[in-house]
Amino acid sequence: KNVTPLWIIDEAHNLPAEFFRDLPAFLNFAFDSRDLMSVWLVGHPALEHTLDRAPYAALASRIQVRLRLRPISERERFHSLVTQAFKHAGAEHTLLSDSGLELLRQASRGLPRYAGRILKTSLQLAVPKGLNHLPDEVIQQAIEELR
Repeated sequence: KNVTPLWIIDEAHNLPAEFFRDLPAFLNFAFDSRDLMSVWLVGHPALEHTLDRAPYAALASRIQVRLRLRPISERERFHSLVTQAFKHAGAEHTLLSDSGLELLRQASRGLPRYAGRILKTSLQLAVPKGLNHLPDEVIQQAIEELR
């Protein structure tokens, strides 16, 4: 039907070595005459190190794109990311002060996933207090709870 399925494997760094060894044979089903599917292996930097090892050269040769997401250390880009995320979540007003955003950026070291955990914990702490914003103290409390 001229449809190429996409198989996304998250946390691929946790897969057993046999998976990486056998995957090229699975993908070679049509002897490389056509693309049966696209496979995205998503994981931590350890995945990249695994795929660079000699036993997985057959798989590494089939990888068309490697992408490493880096921390967002620039202040304005990080603030834009957080602001846009709240907007997409339906927030109609600013929930963090500039100092709160900076506290979040520094504590998360620019890592979006960790910033998300801090924000989730902050929101959970704010709800019982009936707050409609996240004061710096609540963000700091969330950071300390996650340590």
